[in-house]
This record gives sequence, C-alpha cells and structure tokens, in this order.
Amino acid sequence: MSTTTTTPSPAPLPPRLHDKVAIITGSSSGLGRAIALAYAAHGTRLVVCADLRPDARGAFGVDSATTPTHELICQRYGDARAIFVRTDVTVGEQVRALVGEAVRVGGRLDV
Repeated sequence: MSTTTTTPSPAPLPPRLHDKVAIITGSSSGLGRAIALAYAAHGTRLVVCADLRPDARGAFGVDSATTPTHELICQRYGDARAIFVRTDVTVGEQVRALVGEAVRVGGRLDV
C-alpha cells in the first residue's frame, strides 16, 4: 500500500504594504515610477511621490506615459491615494519637509 503525503501550503503572507504611508523618491520615471505604481497596486494607503519635477518621463508608446505618477495612481486606485512633493534629496531641509508633508497628509510614515 502506497501512502501519499502532501505538504500543506504555507499560510499566505499578510499584505505588507496594505494601509501603509510610503515615500518613493525618484517617482517620476524609471524604477522609482515602477515602485510607486507597485506600492499603490499592493494597497499602500498613501504614496508620497518625491522628485525634482512631477511630469512623467515614462515608457514611450504607453498611453499613460505622460501622466504624472501621482495622478496615475489616483486615477487607478482612487483619489487621495498619492501626492507629489517636489524634493531634491541632496538638500536636507527639503527631505525634512518631505517627511513632514507625508506625516501631515498620511498621519504617519511607514516606509
């Protein structure tokens, strides 16, 4: 008689980004934009998009390529799910202001 054993599936991981407030630097293009969009897709309550300018510099040929990241997140996932804060991360005072704005709007900062 052959006995087949099965390994139980591991319990699903809790949604790590659900209801979090996150700052994403360099969010207007490239990896920063992709990360901001991924965070929003995974349930982040507020994505604070930080960059030198809000205008998108995304992939060519994509309908949403020219839509600023924070606007695209709000269109896809709901109003007030993202904001843009102009920030030069090499300037300490601007980084402090960025964190302050994230806490003011989101109530806290998680990521």
